[in-house]
Amino acid sequence: MSANTFPAQIEPFKWAEQGYSWSGNLPLSRFVRIAREAVGPIDHQLINIDCKLSMDAFHRIVWLSGRCETLVPMECQRCLESVEISLVSDFHLALIDDESLIERLDEDADFIVLGESESTTKGDYSAPATVDLLSLLEDELLLLLPLSPKHSACEHKHQPAEEEVVEEKRDNPFDVLAGLKGKLS
Repeated sequence: MSANTFPAQIEPFKWAEQGYSWSGNLPLSRFVRIAREAVGPIDHQLINIDCKLSMDAFHRIVWLSGRCETLVPMECQRCLESVEISLVSDFHLALIDDESLIERLDEDADFIVLGESESTTKGDYSAPATVDLLSLLEDELLLLLPLSPKHSACEHKHQPAEEEVVEEKRDNPFDVLAGLKGKLS
């Protein structure tokens, strides 16, 4: 699948009935929020995507399942050099159009309620809801980004080396009180 054939918008209920699936690579630059976190050139960085839609017709629940994986170059918070962070997301999301269906899901199931913001015709709830698939997959990967990216082992360029750290002997403020206690007794 090329970047041109990847459907950014989908109609989950219609497409799930057909058992639609996608597999291929997209440039990291198409995932704008993740690309903002990257350092250096990302022209050749790819995100491998494999996903499919399926329908639980009895419960009227669409399942989006799959895997996304990529490497994102980020700044190491220890040495300030580039570090490639591996993002791998295996997901199984319920896409539902009615909040009352939430109780039919397992306790630990992840779900998205398709609301007015995803509807193609606002106010017309009979219109099929569309979902921004690209944004949905990006959300799954964003959850995996570390708050403080770092190498597993690196030299701290901007922190003093262990031998440079000199401990100061500080006066204990309670030593004065202990001395007073002995004089008053």
